[in-house]
Amino acid sequence: MAIPVQASFEVPASIEHVWAYFSNPPQVVTCLPGAELLEEMGDNRYRGRVHIKVGPVTAHYVGSVQIEQFDPQEHVMILQARGDQQGTVGRAEARISFSLSSLDEQSTQVNIRSEIVVAGRLAQFGSGLIQTVSKQLFHKFAECVQNEVVGADEDPVL
Repeated sequence: MAIPVQASFEVPASIEHVWAYFSNPPQVVTCLPGAELLEEMGDNRYRGRVHIKVGPVTAHYVGSVQIEQFDPQEHVMILQARGDQQGTVGRAEARISFSLSSLDEQSTQVNIRSEIVVAGRLAQFGSGLIQTVSKQLFHKFAECVQNEVVGADEDPVL
């Protein structure tokens, strides 16, 4: 069963600046809670791992992410992620769509839509708990992106 998760947030920066940030996956992964980039595999493919805690269970996944669509004109990116749970039988897949829209010259709306499929021990917790945890992770991701993008605009104090 696919579990839909949607989130949106505002970044106080131009759409071009926010798109430049999202166009650099090694930079973006630092804002994903529990995620680590292991390898850039070429052809818009990346290998990584994620550690997630849902209820009393901590899950460790190793897998890959493929950028399926990258449209700088429309400011849209679609990713397909797959991972195998380490230490037990389980897997997770997600199709994630990022789209940006300009609110004004210095403000951008980030919209994230995903469908998550989980098999194994985490699936026992049901879609409600998985959606709740996903929304908490997206909230942390949004805060980090806002800090990273706005912080990149600031000149260092000398």
